[in-house]
Amino acid sequence: MAACFDVAVAGGGPAGAFAARELARTGVDVVLIDPDTTRPRLEGLGERVALILRQKGLEDALQAASAPMRRSVRWAGLNDTANGERLVRRHDFDAALRHAAIEAGVTVRKARLRRIEQDDPETGVTLSLADGETVTARLMIDARGRQAPSTNRQKGPQTLAIAGLFSRPTPHSGTHVEATPQGWVWSAVEPGFGPWLQICIDADDLPGSGQAALAERMRAFLAQPQFDGRFETYGFEGDLLARPAGLVLSAPKLSLPVLSIGDAAVAIDPLSGHGLFWAISSALAAVPSVLTLLEGEDPDLAARFYRHRVVGTFWRQARIGRDFYRLETDLAAHPFWAARAAWPDNEPAHAVADATRLDRRVVVDGNRLKEREVLITPQDPEGVAFVCGLPVRELLELSRTEARATGPAEALRWLESRGLLSGLPDQPQKATETHTRMRETA
Repeated sequence: MAACFDVAVAGGGPAGAFAARELARTGVDVVLIDPDTTRPRLEGLGERVALILRQKGLEDALQAASAPMRRSVRWAGLNDTANGERLVRRHDFDAALRHAAIEAGVTVRKARLRRIEQDDPETGVTLSLADGETVTARLMIDARGRQAPSTNRQKGPQTLAIAGLFSRPTPHSGTHVEATPQGWVWSAVEPGFGPWLQICIDADDLPGSGQAALAERMRAFLAQPQFDGRFETYGFEGDLLARPAGLVLSAPKLSLPVLSIGDAAVAIDPLSGHGLFWAISSALAAVPSVLTLLEGEDPDLAARFYRHRVVGTFWRQARIGRDFYRLETDLAAHPFWAARAAWPDNEPAHAVADATRLDRRVVVDGNRLKEREVLITPQDPEGVAFVCGLPVRELLELSRTEARATGPAEALRWLESRGLLSGLPDQPQKATETHTRMRETA
């Protein structure tokens, strides 16, 4: 007899484990399906992720990360150490998040998802596991990363990341990013793990397959003249790890009863440094979507909310990445850089609004999805639904009345900063929101 749950989460990485935990904390019956095969590796973790983890009481997961470390950069003529990041041991980090999910009441099945035997928006999903067990659920969250199946992928130039542990320490502490004609390199030293190096090259630029080919490509990269032989006597301990690292849109539309999150929806180029943030933030966004759907609300709310976030994230990340690659003008003639500086287009990376208006959007309200009016301004082109907890429509009406004198001071100051203390202009012009135009991805 199949075990029955409200939600089945496939994939126990940061996106899946975090979503499972947050849903269980709301009282949803969740099963997390994951074979637990994360290989040891280092990854960068930004302060936004650290803040979310603290807010959610996940200090144990932060124990898998270092204190903030200085990052040196050699990119586009820059040679400085202005920025920083934490280093996280991904295998320990993922395990800590799965443990937190179990403590929140999540049931765990340590197995690989073999197939979805039934996939019906009305009746839910029936999942067949590799160990022979069958699980049913009203909804499924697909958090299997880049391995999640897709029939509708959209992507730009693809990158391959090859990484491994040094047998000798690197000549610097903290982390280091450097541009080269063949691609770029990220190296890091974490005392509890060891020195780690990752190169990012064109996905087609690999001679053959297997460990020998990876080692040959790594040696060719590190032999580039700009390194001045500093890696010549360095070797690697154990096998090298190779994984796809290009930007990919795998699930542009919500396809109930399955909801994709993290890399299963949009896989982020590691150049952005936003991979873990996207995993956690997409999991956070999945919670109100799932709760709304479980309560039988109009699924169109979830579909619109999902598409706006996922497709918008893909195009925004594509254009932000393009702008970073374009900064490296000295390498513009090399194929790796030329392809990435030209894709996807010349539109701005962020939304643009040249006027102020009200629009209707699907937003999170009380941990559920609701259609609400949002205020679009040149300073807030993505739209604002609430200010200091007040709906923007209510705040605008308040600003026009005598109650303004006793209204919430912070909210009124926010309106004043937008020039809206007397309400919207009588004839607002339509805003131009360039990058939020949702492209059809057939």
